[in-house]
Amino acid sequence: MIIDPADLNRLEAHRLMISLIVPRPIAWITTLSPEGVVNAAPYSFFNGVRSSPPVISVSAGQGAHGIKDTPRNIAATAEFVVNLVGTRQAEQMNRTATEFPYGMSEPEEVGIELEPADTVRVPRIVASPAALECTLERIIEIGEPPASLILGNVLAYHVREGVVWDRTEGIDPQALDVIGRLNLDRYLHLTDTFAMERIRYEPRE
Repeated sequence: MIIDPADLNRLEAHRLMISLIVPRPIAWITTLSPEGVVNAAPYSFFNGVRSSPPVISVSAGQGAHGIKDTPRNIAATAEFVVNLVGTRQAEQMNRTATEFPYGMSEPEEVGIELEPADTVRVPRIVASPAALECTLERIIEIGEPPASLILGNVLAYHVREGVVWDRTEGIDPQALDVIGRLNLDRYLHLTDTFAMERIRYEPRE
């Protein structure tokens, strides 16, 4: 089967991509408006770009009323925090996906506890298993209507108490108990994993 993107309308193209690129990590992004209102919204077009120096990417499409609050606030303040979503935060995260009017604070409406970040003015979500405090590297507008591809420089990683950071092994993803995004209204738990050792190339003699 071959599917030509040119044959798809916008909704079909979106549904195809989110059903093929799975699972996707969720960036639960907190931002601060120029007026000082804290916004929180989830995005699953999210990933790492490079690790040293650390850079992440998030893509935010247009909302029902044009540019969404997250890219608008990031463009204005150049700061944001990517909060990861644990199993216990799934319902709150989903509620913040509602398109509230601009200027309304999702954390206040949903009842999300916040705490000051260490390196940026934007607060973190207390219950999040880990957070990446970021400054804006650049925003690239792609397509029409434009989606905002946001590149962020990670200034600090904040990991909750009890999660072990090992300089050789890193952090066990299962210890974070994060969820991932599938298509439509489906998500998954990070519970079933396996390991494969990377095979080194051995030249023939």
